[in-house]
Amino acid sequence: MKKEGIALNLLLKLVHMDWSSELPLDLLHLISKKLPDLSDFIRFRAVCKRWHTAAPVTDPPRQLPWVVATREGLPSTIRFFSLSSGKIYSINFSKAEGKRLLGSSHHYMLAFDHKRCILTLLNPITRNEIPLPPTNSYWHRPIFISGDDVVVCWESSGIRTVGLCQPGDREWKKIQIPSGANGQMYYKGLYYVNEKETLTTKVMDIKTGATMSTIPPLIISKITGEPRRLDYLIVSTGELLGVCRSKWAKTVRDSKFEVYRLDEENKVPQWVKIDSIGDRVLFLDDTIGFSLKASEFQGLKGDSIYFIAYLYPVDRDDLYEYPLCRYNMKNGRAEAALGGDLVNMSSWFFPSI
Repeated sequence: MKKEGIALNLLLKLVHMDWSSELPLDLLHLISKKLPDLSDFIRFRAVCKRWHTAAPVTDPPRQLPWVVATREGLPSTIRFFSLSSGKIYSINFSKAEGKRLLGSSHHYMLAFDHKRCILTLLNPITRNEIPLPPTNSYWHRPIFISGDDVVVCWESSGIRTVGLCQPGDREWKKIQIPSGANGQMYYKGLYYVNEKETLTTKVMDIKTGATMSTIPPLIISKITGEPRRLDYLIVSTGELLGVCRSKWAKTVRDSKFEVYRLDEENKVPQWVKIDSIGDRVLFLDDTIGFSLKASEFQGLKGDSIYFIAYLYPVDRDDLYEYPLCRYNMKNGRAEAALGGDLVNMSSWFFPSI
């Protein structure tokens, strides 16, 4: 009875507590770090000054990415779908109107103003826009974008270039790569690219252009020695993964993936097929991919691939569909991960304020 009385008194104190003024700041901070969606974090900070102080923008909770529901020319309102909350957000950003969305990485979207031939980074939540050095090109693809490094691929006069800069730089540090190269990735100062002709993976120092190593191609048949192209290169929990995806899918179920791990234990590195990625989840868009641990995010299913499908229905040759889908590594099946009218997906975006 004594324990029950203590518990009852504690419960009564919690009921009558002024949550906005009596909860310790360190406890408020811990609560803010558990909020799964950025919109909840923003509302948390708006409760009062104490809650605002306890949840600094420099230490937000880890977020699952949003998927951008806009392709080609940017309208004044950009739509996003949140994997955490399942909600659709429409953000008005008039400065982006008329620009072309080229993809995203981390907390920024890469956009290009064709009329002024200006390449910029956009954060639609903060409305921040950062100009990038000129490239003299009308074709660009983001490889990696963070607060420190920006890596972009572009093509001009048949020459494909990869450039590295930091916000505020006037020029790019540039290296040339073969046209049609695929499976590009930037990691800790090194640029990885799967070459079109040889299908080898070249590892280069992007600042000097020096080739650090060359990884042999993926061989799908030891008898014929036939190589296969890797569509994505992803660093995941210290491993380098290569991903192949099916082409020209007419339905979601036609989408198939194969994942390979780079085995570097032998003198000659080789790609080894793996049937499971365990607790990991891969996220793919048009050109780039990244990895997260499912156990670190509520509601995220491991051993799966979230991807934007490129569907080419037979009876709709002039209209392609780009729905968000999930591929189950265990049973090898793909399914739509989002219903409704949001099918015009383009890339992943990590929301940040």
